Amino acid sequence: MHISDRAILLATLCRQMYRATAREEVWQVLLEGVFSVAAADVAVLYQLDPDGNQLYRLLSRGVSPPPAQITIPHYLLHDLRLLRRPLQFAPGQQLAPLASALIEAIWVDYPPTSVVVLPFCEQGLVQSLCVCGWSIPITEEHVGILQFLADDAMYAHAKLAHAGHTNYGNGLSPEAMIDLTLLYTHTLDQLLEAALEQLIISGGAAAGAIYLYDDVTHELHLQDVKTHPNAAALATILRQLWQADLGRQCRYLADSLLRSDHEVAYQVSDPSPPQELAALHTFFRTYAIHGVLSIAILVGGWQAGVVQLVPWPGRGFSERQWQWLRLLVRQVGVAIEHSRLFEHLRTELDRAQAVVETTNDGIIMISPQRQIVMVNRRVCYFLGLAEHDLKGRSYDDLLLLFGRVFANPARLTFWLSQLLGSETDRAHEEFQVVWPKPRRLLCFSAPVVDRREQYLGRILIFRDVTREREIEQMKNEFVSTVSHELRTPLMNAQGSLQLLLGDAERGKPGLVPNMPAKARELLQIALNNTNRLLRLVNDMLDIAKIERGQLQLQRKPVAPEEICQSAVDNLSSVARQHDIIIDVAIAPNLPLIDVDRDRIVQVVVNLLSNAIKFSASGQRVLLSVSPDQAMVRFSVRDWGPGIARSDQEKLFKKFQQLDQSISRQKGGSGLGLAISRELVELHGGRIWVESEVGQGSTFHFTVPLAKVQRLPISDQPPLVLVGADRHPLVTALQAEGTATSGWEMIVRSPAELLTMLPERQPAVVVLVHPENVDELLLRLRAIPLYQMTPMIVVGDEATGRLPKDMLFLAEPISTEQLIAAVHEQIISPKPLIMVVDDDQNVRLTLTKILQRNNFRVLSVSGGEEALSLAVHIRPHAILLDLRMPEVDGFEVLRRLRANPDTTTIPVVVLTANDLGPDAPTHASALGANGFLEKPVSADRLIAALTSVITRNEEHYE
Repeated sequence: MHISDRAILLATLCRQMYRATAREEVWQVLLEGVFSVAAADVAVLYQLDPDGNQLYRLLSRGVSPPPAQITIPHYLLHDLRLLRRPLQFAPGQQLAPLASALIEAIWVDYPPTSVVVLPFCEQGLVQSLCVCGWSIPITEEHVGILQFLADDAMYAHAKLAHAGHTNYGNGLSPEAMIDLTLLYTHTLDQLLEAALEQLIISGGAAAGAIYLYDDVTHELHLQDVKTHPNAAALATILRQLWQADLGRQCRYLADSLLRSDHEVAYQVSDPSPPQELAALHTFFRTYAIHGVLSIAILVGGWQAGVVQLVPWPGRGFSERQWQWLRLLVRQVGVAIEHSRLFEHLRTELDRAQAVVETTNDGIIMISPQRQIVMVNRRVCYFLGLAEHDLKGRSYDDLLLLFGRVFANPARLTFWLSQLLGSETDRAHEEFQVVWPKPRRLLCFSAPVVDRREQYLGRILIFRDVTREREIEQMKNEFVSTVSHELRTPLMNAQGSLQLLLGDAERGKPGLVPNMPAKARELLQIALNNTNRLLRLVNDMLDIAKIERGQLQLQRKPVAPEEICQSAVDNLSSVARQHDIIIDVAIAPNLPLIDVDRDRIVQVVVNLLSNAIKFSASGQRVLLSVSPDQAMVRFSVRDWGPGIARSDQEKLFKKFQQLDQSISRQKGGSGLGLAISRELVELHGGRIWVESEVGQGSTFHFTVPLAKVQRLPISDQPPLVLVGADRHPLVTALQAEGTATSGWEMIVRSPAELLTMLPERQPAVVVLVHPENVDELLLRLRAIPLYQMTPMIVVGDEATGRLPKDMLFLAEPISTEQLIAAVHEQIISPKPLIMVVDDDQNVRLTLTKILQRNNFRVLSVSGGEEALSLAVHIRPHAILLDLRMPEVDGFEVLRRLRANPDTTTIPVVVLTANDLGPDAPTHASALGANGFLEKPVSADRLIAALTSVITRNEEHYE
């Protein structure tokens, strides 16, 4: 709730309490305030038995009603009756005995996160309690609000208790208390002046003063002194009490009251006073003043100041007047705090408005009712409008104004209409302004919510990006110039120099035989610098493409060893020139990775060339590849000078070279590692460095696995992966299955299956009594290595939520039965169907149909990807759509049949009948084994696939 709303609601609740005609009505208003202003989740009012230790419930609000009666231990009853301040505590912390007793009595099982107990006292003893609870941690602000409400409630009760009295001696009347509610509308200075004047008149005093406590200096400061309007003749005399030496003694009385922790002190005339108050008492006797009454101003349960009142000469204050004045001063304290809240609100509003007005971005806020509730000067400047043209207008009016400002208002309207229907979406879009001045505005839109996640509307922030777009255009033009005007001549120069010099390592002579050594040296320097310039140009082009989002990755399954071989071949001559040996260590049976081959080779080449550059002659560089959970990790290790930890963060930033002298000597643009990081992150991996000064450096990066993996090598036994936590069935399976069935078996816990991947494709995965089997299977299928792997689940009873392509075996089951099931999955797994269709909805429907009929399914969206995957996984059949972009179904058929590795895979065409009558004949001529037209029934689809798979197996047996 906003500060202004909270302050207004507090004042409203205060007035409701003052106008209450019964105690029950006061309690109802109190609970309303606890929920609406203090945002409590539960609250209960208990009445204390005056003669016992029982608390009886009066009223409650919340999710579930608290106990109607609770008991407080006798040894805590004294502490409860003397409770004066709010008691705040949180369950789970070290609690006082009284706090623990209340918590356990009211909430046996699930106590709130935060609890506050408000005591209500009459005649100095606690008579009632209000216990409030929150599900979240609360601040001191909540406690202060509760104390305000409690003070109001106590005053209202006192007013009701004295409502029957008609003798208002000494000028005191209940109407004066009601008039104090008007003080909420004053500023602090006006409030103090009005409050003091009313206290003097209503309390029958001749004069008075008010002090406020300064939280910074920790001292009382005199704020105002006033005399009764009828005491003009005595005004000069009475004001002396708060001046000079007498003023210091009166302030001493006020300080003493705050230190005593009491609420009221009445210092009367004494013929033998203490030395520090002698002058004050002499003044009392001289002018027949009975004494000075000091009353503490309470704000939120804390003493915030003191009011001092002096009776008329020859009169005094009765105890009844003390009590009424004490209640009046309490209300003054509440009013002071409310005034401070309003002042704080005004300050915060002024600060927020200043920030909004001085920001360089244009701001518009639209309320949930689609009204414009906030604009700043900048947006008026952007749109060529005045503030009154926007603020307070409806959303429809705003759209009309946008119609003459933006080049394409329809696009802006459509974009905004989608966002206004959501309370969560964030988005940004760029628009062209044509009036009053052409410019480009980037509009960001987000929901506005308060601390309680209540939706307040939607904000539109307009940023002028005209200059940025002009610079970007200049940059693009510069890059284009580099590409055409520098790259082409550099490549020509490179080629010419290479032809002149030849390649002695490969036995290719140059065009100039018997070239003088000096001339060859100069040409070689020219070639080296040409190569350096060409690398710089290529790096700049790459980083520009990445930043513009124009770099498209051509991803496909690639063997990691192929990446390593290409990178090493690329740098072999450079390594020989620097007398560096490149060692390669590749873990066996690594899975395929899903990467753009050329781009990952570029990353490895960058890392290897850096390692060679910073290694001394005769050293070696190690390129290693290993599995890393659901990724594959490439590592490049050198034994060079190493990199300080403070410099490692700079490595992957553009144009960062840690040792400029070496860089100038060795050559380099400072872009290689920045490009490498961008390329790795585009693949979904990460790159980092481990290095110690003097110990060398190791650069690592990871890339994801491909969706499907290559077939096991023929001379390797099938791998059975078992996920279980110490089950007797697994022990028997290890003892008997491995010895008799000829497969390799690995046992891991279900959690380890997700993090410790095997080095090759499992033939089958067996899960024995896994916990949360649905979630585990979902996470396993998300890992590419397990996507096509048959799975067996052993459990107590089947669940209807298991995927259809899982084999479930219910306990009890013998070891022989489990071995037979594993053997069946290895020898004759469920047929694997590759579905190739560019329509995602069609793929999803076909996948569900096939899985329901005991097929495994691999879904592919395009022809190129299907051709690449078919070589590795060899599906039992392919279900192929003909009409696809780029590589259509006819081309897929032709290339499948032309490749010896895929020529025997059955293909069933499933396509729409919109390719003409010759489509079936053409598909059959290219090698299709079946032709189905969309839509097709599930029975006919399954029958066609079963038929071609069976014929194919019989043909090749």
